[in-house]
Amino acid sequence: MSRRHSMLATALIGTGAAGAGAAAQRRAVRRIKSRPDRHAGEPFGTLRGRPVAVRATDGTRLHAEIDDAEGGDVAVVFSHGWTLSQDAWHFQRRALSGLGRLVFWDQRGHGRSGGGHRAGNGLDQLASDLAAVIEQTVPADMPIVLIGHSMGGMTIMRYADRNPEVFGHRIIGTGLVCTSSGGLGEITLGLPAALARTSRVMMPRVLRAAGAGATALERVRRLGRAGALVIEDRIAFGPNASPSAVAFSEQMMADTRMDALIDLYLAMTGTATIGTCEALNESETLVIAGENDLLTPVNHSRTIAGRVPSARLEIIPVAGHMVMLERPDAVSDLLGDLIERARKRLESDART
Repeated sequence: MSRRHSMLATALIGTGAAGAGAAAQRRAVRRIKSRPDRHAGEPFGTLRGRPVAVRATDGTRLHAEIDDAEGGDVAVVFSHGWTLSQDAWHFQRRALSGLGRLVFWDQRGHGRSGGGHRAGNGLDQLASDLAAVIEQTVPADMPIVLIGHSMGGMTIMRYADRNPEVFGHRIIGTGLVCTSSGGLGEITLGLPAALARTSRVMMPRVLRAAGAGATALERVRRLGRAGALVIEDRIAFGPNASPSAVAFSEQMMADTRMDALIDLYLAMTGTATIGTCEALNESETLVIAGENDLLTPVNHSRTIAGRVPSARLEIIPVAGHMVMLERPDAVSDLLGDLIERARKRLESDART
């Protein structure tokens, strides 16, 4: 693990989990690895599609992949969350194959995408990136369903605010998974109130200090992945998550660029209103929450659903922020239903 992620972990948790002694850390890792692992042997990160190099408005190269369905009449564009990559949709990529042209992309600074300019690491740029992905991977006459997890959902909401005219016409469906329309600066990560307040004050300061030396920190690496695994399990997953899924999520975090990690965290938590959600009323909309999500708690999903009266809200029990890896079948079924509902609505509109 790099020093950068040790700093991030300490800032995020600010508790004994991050500062625990080596013996306690080893015990925690053993507890995780001793659980029943329903995803043991799962080939995470191996599903690949036709690569497309997308150029963002600032020239950054974004990595996208297309899985084409024969005769597909709808495109489904998947946007992943913070510190992840397109491979976070591993199970959904397999389950939804054949339902249309599936487009997966790595957000800037994540996965196989370039980092771009740090001045552009913000929500408006992410929305512009999504627009570029759509323009360069989907035929102009093909209707689209947008699906986003966490930061990916925020990307979609900001894109909707900037392009409301395409919703209900070209964008016929929207799926928002464990995300937030604003107020992330107030989350507690399940910490006691006093500790949560201290963490909210210190986190931006620590990350800005780390960000000043992000380039140098990228080159500094040391052992410590075990601690990151414990922290990932604690804040990103619900109870009794698959050890293999937790380890895969931690690997994606370790592969995320330090500058993007810091800048986008500050952008998300420092923005009072990420999206108004008004345009989403024009498309079929699904909001999925994890019952045990600490990063974007259930009430954030309820807020989004309240702003989109026609939206379907589904709360997945005994699941955390990484619900698509924890309860993949439930999430895949809900997203498949969204795609079919959007397609039927399109057909109905065409007849009238």
